[in-house]
Amino acid sequence: MRRTTATRGGGVLRILFLSVCVVTASGQLLGGNPASGAEANADSGVSSNIHRQLETFRWSFGRESDANFDDWPDGWRRSRGHRHPQYVGIAIAAHDPAFEQQCQNLDSAVMRVWPKLRKQFSGLPVLPPSIADFLVDRYLRVDLDGGLAMVQSAKVNTSGLYQYRFTARVTTQGLRHDHARVEFVFYDASGKEIESHATEPVRGTTAWTKLVVNNVQPPPAATEMCVRLIVDGAEDGLEDIRGSIGFDDLQIEPFPQLQLVTNEPLGIYPYGRTATATAIVLGLPTGASRVHFRLFDVDGNEIKSQLASIEPNAASSEHDEAGRTTAPPTTKLDMQVSWDLPRLPPGFYQIAASLEGQNLSSLATETTLAVIEPLPGDTSPGCFGWTLPTGDRLPRGGSHRDINTSEIQTPRNDYHERISPRELVTWLTQLGVDWVKYPCWVAPDDNQQANRVAEIFTRFQDNEIQTVGMLDQPREDQVPLYDLRSRREVVASQLFRDAKIWQPLLEPVMTRLTLKVRKWQLGSDQDFSFLGRSHLRDSINNISIGLQGYGQPLEVAICWPWSEPPLPESETSWQAVCRSGSPELTADELDAALELHQHQQSQSDGPDTWVLLDPISKTRYDRDDRVLDLVLRMATVRKHRVEAAFVSNPHDEDHGLLNHESRPDVLLLPWRTTAQLIGNLRQVGSLRLRCDAPNIVFAAANRAVLMVWSNQPQEEILYLGENVQAIDVWGKTEKLPVETYENRQVHRIKIGKLPLFLVGVDPDLLAFRMSVDIAQTQVDSLLGQIQPIDVTFANPSRDGLAGTMRIRGPEAWSFEQPSIEWELLGGSTTNQQVEVVLGNNAKVGKYELALDFELQTVPPKRLTVYRNVTVGPTGLELKSTTRILDGGQLRVEMEMINHSDATQSYDCMLFPQAGRQYQRRFITIEPGQTTRRDFYWPDGAQLLGGTMLLIAREQDGRRILNYEIPVHQ
Repeated sequence: MRRTTATRGGGVLRILFLSVCVVTASGQLLGGNPASGAEANADSGVSSNIHRQLETFRWSFGRESDANFDDWPDGWRRSRGHRHPQYVGIAIAAHDPAFEQQCQNLDSAVMRVWPKLRKQFSGLPVLPPSIADFLVDRYLRVDLDGGLAMVQSAKVNTSGLYQYRFTARVTTQGLRHDHARVEFVFYDASGKEIESHATEPVRGTTAWTKLVVNNVQPPPAATEMCVRLIVDGAEDGLEDIRGSIGFDDLQIEPFPQLQLVTNEPLGIYPYGRTATATAIVLGLPTGASRVHFRLFDVDGNEIKSQLASIEPNAASSEHDEAGRTTAPPTTKLDMQVSWDLPRLPPGFYQIAASLEGQNLSSLATETTLAVIEPLPGDTSPGCFGWTLPTGDRLPRGGSHRDINTSEIQTPRNDYHERISPRELVTWLTQLGVDWVKYPCWVAPDDNQQANRVAEIFTRFQDNEIQTVGMLDQPREDQVPLYDLRSRREVVASQLFRDAKIWQPLLEPVMTRLTLKVRKWQLGSDQDFSFLGRSHLRDSINNISIGLQGYGQPLEVAICWPWSEPPLPESETSWQAVCRSGSPELTADELDAALELHQHQQSQSDGPDTWVLLDPISKTRYDRDDRVLDLVLRMATVRKHRVEAAFVSNPHDEDHGLLNHESRPDVLLLPWRTTAQLIGNLRQVGSLRLRCDAPNIVFAAANRAVLMVWSNQPQEEILYLGENVQAIDVWGKTEKLPVETYENRQVHRIKIGKLPLFLVGVDPDLLAFRMSVDIAQTQVDSLLGQIQPIDVTFANPSRDGLAGTMRIRGPEAWSFEQPSIEWELLGGSTTNQQVEVVLGNNAKVGKYELALDFELQTVPPKRLTVYRNVTVGPTGLELKSTTRILDGGQLRVEMEMINHSDATQSYDCMLFPQAGRQYQRRFITIEPGQTTRRDFYWPDGAQLLGGTMLLIAREQDGRRILNYEIPVHQ
């Protein structure tokens, strides 16, 4: 029995191991470098023919990664120390231990019959290949036991010619405090770590998840790179004593770099300057023959495109065996092709470039630019500004499109590049930044940085940029000097806890900078650490005195959340408070919060008010909603006594104005346009427009701006002055022509969802329009009787003003004196009474009265103002509905609502079209009640599309209500 079984098993093994031997031979031909492979990942999203000759580095923790069978990946090393104890288990393990055991049992069985197989097949090796080695899928497993772990691969070569995509698979089991992540690390020639990029952390219990870090460009000094696996604890210091983490399928894939740059590095172009886009390809792939440029407007519409051929001599750099360029740094270009863009009007644009050629999938990238022009208005500073958390070090990251967006991805950590003080100030001035918060916590021995900050502040002052020195946190290597208990305490209230520590460290820089800047903020914009601190008034006062030294008196600001009421003036010693919260308040919420804030401080001057105005999330809201929200909140600020309003981080990926290259993002121009047009104006009210579009009027002594928008497309016809211009949020200016409408001059204004700014409007004319009102919002339905209408308006100028007023209404209305002459002293108001008689056919409802004014100015100004008046008894509301019932009957439901304090009774007669008998109902409506009556007509379809007339005569009264009812299905 056993022999038979063995014979049958031997036959199976022969077949199996002949296959294994073939696989073994194939594997020997393929090679077994544990950290490399030539094939591309199939799901990378980029065709392998782009990088078929590029080396991909891969660690899958199979047998090829553990040649000495010690369950540890060859060439890897683990961190050892207090936080990374040796007893934390780290080893290569099988994904399926049961399957691994079965394979090992089979290996044992094969070993017993292998000598017989060798006699039959002389070419077989002395020892059989391991089935477990070929079939068992393994990974690196970390078993927690109250410690953390960090493991690092061997270093491999990198090249500045390529961008890299890093992928890893991670699983976690039973984590409560710890988290796992993978880092992609670069080193320079001396072995010093110069940059790292981390995946998103994985917590809790998570199935195998693929993590991606896309589009990583090596730092200029990088020569080597490696992978680092990390298990880290919680911020509060807690660590898991049980749980496990798995890492597998680590891979570094190189791709050719396609960069798109412009002749203005920050992408800001004054109107009229030619923009040149240059596509740069590093690691030029075989077959590339042309670059396809495309230019898009802010709505994504293609404006222009250009196909540029790659010249044969464009690829000029040479590479060594490691793939590094051997040309001088100034010639590290495989290829570059440029395109001079057409002349562009002001606005936001995107440029896309793609590499094309024979048998070549597209490699694409894009960048942005903004064309700006000076906007009308005076040059006095406004109230809007930015916080620059990194000072003059601007993010200058890669500009590449993500390769694959179907997995959890982490963008590359952008590096920061210094910008010269002159360029920084020019850039901020171009963008309409009138206030800047600038980090100033300089080490006491860093004279170079102190000199640089002092130069920047001088240039800010020369360009009338209001400056706030921000003492947020010291340099990394200076933090231990402040005697903090933990890294979590790097906040203003703790850093300024002991004057004996911080004062000597800050005195050198403050002695220099306080001569240039008076306003100083303690902590970053979201640092609320002073909240709840005892004796806060005395603490801030002592800090202010300590910072002042021998300089001029300082104005100190602290940050305070909207969720907390401001302290009374008697408990404050600071001169400004910066209010903010998360999530961002809407415009209405901000209006209410500022109203409450100022009411609470109405009894005294109190600290000046600053606010943070960060755009709402890019990932949660569409473009138009974000633009409208930001502009309305900026407009709300101009309604209240707010000294300054800041964007806390213009480079924020989700809530900023700039992208990761410090180039324009889509909200930059709406912010700039709004800041420059209304930054030094006050919100004074709104106009009542015929189209009912919401609007806001901003004004100063000799200038006014009207901002208007609407959820639905609208058109408004009105006259605003002789030289009116319309400016959209993208900064594009269009002169509004004056046209003739109903024998008067008007402007025709197209209104949409995004705010439109009307500038050059006549401030006095706008104020006059706003002052016009009608005292009576309702005219009683007393047909044939004289009733008064009182029209009030004001002279907004300092000089006397005279003119005429003519009132126009429906045809059934007649006015005893339709035209009235008037004369007003400067700043005075008048009330002009007009008598109106409603004819017998006057109907109840809402009507528009036209008030035609002619102002006796030089030249004369003519304008029409429209106001609405309701005709009907005070307190009585009429409603009607019609419906065709089964059987063809038409039902008319009449509803009367009595809002008055008196009972009302009416004799109601409803007249259909000619040829049909009217119907009559008596209706009595008690105070506060609603009464309904139904009327029925046969063959209702014949009445559809027409109107019925309801005549309701008041019982024991003089009112007659004529009410039209349209007949609908």
